[in-house]
Amino acid sequence: MLKEESLQKELPQNIDKLFDLGFLGIEADYKNAVLPCKKPKGRELTKKQKKRNRLISRIRVKIENSFSGVKRLRIVYNISRIRRDDFIDLVFSVCCGLWNYYLIQR
Repeated sequence: MLKEESLQKELPQNIDKLFDLGFLGIEADYKNAVLPCKKPKGRELTKKQKKRNRLISRIRVKIENSFSGVKRLRIVYNISRIRRDDFIDLVFSVCCGLWNYYLIQR
């Protein structure tokens, strides 16, 4: 889907990009891709791999919690019948701003 949307050019090359195992093989396209280690069949992960996966998951859980906070505003994930081209981006930006405002006020 990333290649179909052609967002590849818009992602900066000089920062690390955090992906989950759904993007297995993305390392070929991005030199700074960070993926958790997959458990080998019939074996366990090493302590170093487990520690790395824990560090990655600590970052990813914050990102996932932010997504769920933005999605509390149902307009983000419901289908919109408005056909204006920039409407979806505008709604998402406003909802992200509201979520950031909520976090500041806590």
